[in-house]
Amino acid sequence: MDFCALSVKDFLKKVAEKSPTPGGGAVGAVVAALAASLGSMVANLTIGKKGYEDVEGHMESALEICEAESVYLCELVNKDIQAFDQVMSAYKLPKATDEEKNAREMKIQQALKTAIEVPFDLARRCKNIIVSIERLAKWGNLNVLSDAESAAYLLMAVYKIAYANVMINMKSLKDAEYGAWISDEMAQLDRQMTATYDRIMDVLGKRNG
Repeated sequence: MDFCALSVKDFLKKVAEKSPTPGGGAVGAVVAALAASLGSMVANLTIGKKGYEDVEGHMESALEICEAESVYLCELVNKDIQAFDQVMSAYKLPKATDEEKNAREMKIQQALKTAIEVPFDLARRCKNIIVSIERLAKWGNLNVLSDAESAAYLLMAVYKIAYANVMINMKSLKDAEYGAWISDEMAQLDRQMTATYDRIMDVLGKRNG
């Protein structure tokens, strides 16, 4: 099923059902796509407006990124669901013999890496988008700054969702080297997200003041 093709109402019903998918990761990808769409809106409502001629280049660049990320994130919704299903399928493999146990464990570890990589990708997408939101906060149309602010709030929330999903799958991962690399990358993303978010709030406070 293509969950991105569902209506909002049907997607909400699917999330509420007695099933683990779509779960937090898929919902986070949808919310990040909404944040990107808000960014696109701010850019579109700035481009061509009197008084903002000098920043059109910034707006067009931010618009291009937000539109591309929104499309990508729709695909990530389905990838997140597929990754979880792969993990569950691996855990259901037979384990009666040593050979089966070894094969099962290998499949579990492979599936866990996929289940880590999808929310890790989501975290990186949040960073990409929030950098564009900072441009919009600095130079976007004053009448829609609250929408840029809303996008920043959403992206920080989604980053935390992505982090939680990475960490929960890391608990069962046996590849210590891979786990250390992911942890280092997430720590770097956390610093970048927090710093950009803080700058956005600062500039919005000044422009709204």
